[in-house]
Amino acid sequence: MRTCQIFKLIISLLLVLSTVLPASAATPAIEGQLFSPTTATLSNSLTGFTRARARMKLTSQLTDRLVAVNSKIGEVIGEDGVFARLDTTFAELDLEKVSIEQDKLTSRIAYLEKEAQRFRTLFQKQSAAEATLDSLVQELAQAGLGLRTLENEERKIREHLARHLITAPPGWLVIDRHAEPGEWVIGASPLAEVGDFRSLVVPFAVNQEEYAWIKSHQQELTLWLPERQLSVKARIHHLSPGFDPQTRKLKLEMIITSELNEKRGGIRAELKITLPDPSGSLLVPVTGVSNSYDSYWLTRADGKKVPVIILGRGSQSDTLRVSAGQISPTDRFILSPDSSKTLGK
Repeated sequence: MRTCQIFKLIISLLLVLSTVLPASAATPAIEGQLFSPTTATLSNSLTGFTRARARMKLTSQLTDRLVAVNSKIGEVIGEDGVFARLDTTFAELDLEKVSIEQDKLTSRIAYLEKEAQRFRTLFQKQSAAEATLDSLVQELAQAGLGLRTLENEERKIREHLARHLITAPPGWLVIDRHAEPGEWVIGASPLAEVGDFRSLVVPFAVNQEEYAWIKSHQQELTLWLPERQLSVKARIHHLSPGFDPQTRKLKLEMIITSELNEKRGGIRAELKITLPDPSGSLLVPVTGVSNSYDSYWLTRADGKKVPVIILGRGSQSDTLRVSAGQISPTDRFILSPDSSKTLGK
């Protein structure tokens, strides 16, 4: 009878111990089967198209006949920078006229200098009147001023001649052309448009969060060119201080720093940005989610079940995005290897 009582007492103690000890103590290997959720991220791809680093419209400051156009659409502006030339016939005639007048005045000044010197000698010998000498000196001074006026006129005509050349930065490409040789050009009318394609830029419209991500990853920014199956390095080129009041986005330009075989506009470029999920969802392994019928939950290390809502697949095939207000990335949960079968992995 006493032996039976002792046996019952031992059984009772074992039952009490089994309820008091935690699950991890009962199964020490559980530490290798624990996981902590991570903050879920969303990948967003921004798309832009390459364009010239700078563009310029070429216009004529004068009204005259166009005698030559040196570059066609798509061609490079030469080292001299001359795109087109206007007829310079009348300007050259004006320059020749001024040159002749200069020669005449130069000869007159030389004569007056000799006369003035001769009359100074005569005046010193009291053989000439002072008034005559003063008149010669005055005439010599006026001739010198006339020569300076002609020299100024010459500079003006040469500047006018220079403006008969329509120039552009050497090395730029002709994007569009609106004039042909022989046409009559009106002042301020557009003749062509050129661009600097030696460096390509890609414009994007970004929000504040996307801009912050781009700024924090400046040393490792890359753009993906789908048509060329090529990844290129890039950096921030310009950021507009304003914003679009309708979309509330910033205008940002990135410049491609990698070398390309062909540099032109219209090449699609994609910028991949990874930001935290604004919904606050967490990323967990598929094997960490248990389910029964339409209910899903995570199991804490102490065995407590925490209901979750499945939002979809994660960035990796063996992960899920879940939402639950009772869990955080610091919590520890138990893996359930059989759950992948019921979740249709």
